Amino acid sequence: MNMQPKHFRVIFNGEVADGYDPAEVREKLAGLLKKDAATIERLFSGREVVVAARVNAAAGEKYRRAFAAAGAVCRVEPVNAPDAAPPEAGPPQPPEGASAFPSTPQDGGSMIVTNIESVPGKTIVAHYGLVSGSTIRAKHLGRDIMASLKNLVGGELKGYTELLRESRRQATERMIEQARQLGANAIINVRFSTSSVAQGAAELYAYGTAVSVR
Repeated sequence: MNMQPKHFRVIFNGEVADGYDPAEVREKLAGLLKKDAATIERLFSGREVVVAARVNAAAGEKYRRAFAAAGAVCRVEPVNAPDAAPPEAGPPQPPEGASAFPSTPQDGGSMIVTNIESVPGKTIVAHYGLVSGSTIRAKHLGRDIMASLKNLVGGELKGYTELLRESRRQATERMIEQARQLGANAIINVRFSTSSVAQGAAELYAYGTAVSVR
């Protein structure tokens, strides 16, 4: 019995659709992905880059349409397809962060993030120093109202739990992006901290040491 694939990957090799100006396509992708020009330029090296490693069919179609609207051509293929050739190691791509872009270092592999001083089974071969990422978030009126109710009846403050989860994710993605730009493929000694920057607003800060391992 043939089963439809459940997961897909999105691959981009810098191809621009017919009739589109490459410079305008780069500009549109920069706005779409919220990345700087240098990051976008690395997507146009001519080598294939895995933009999203594992998404469902609906998400894969959204990627295809978004790239097409910008004048770029990406490929969506089933994960582990028997006749799908693996993409060559390409330049780093933007994190999915806000997006669904997984961060990928220059060797094409996944970024390793750990809170210990080494990566078990691997050797550190290069050290790039401190990398960090942060985000500042303000309270939300609706969440504050729900929090006040929870203070009366007890229970988890799910609105704030979700806010912190989003903040940690965004700060981590920004830290990974900085490490990726340095050429690292791992971040060790990762830590998080928070601080108040204004009334009703706080910064969540992620930091660690960028290294290359093999």
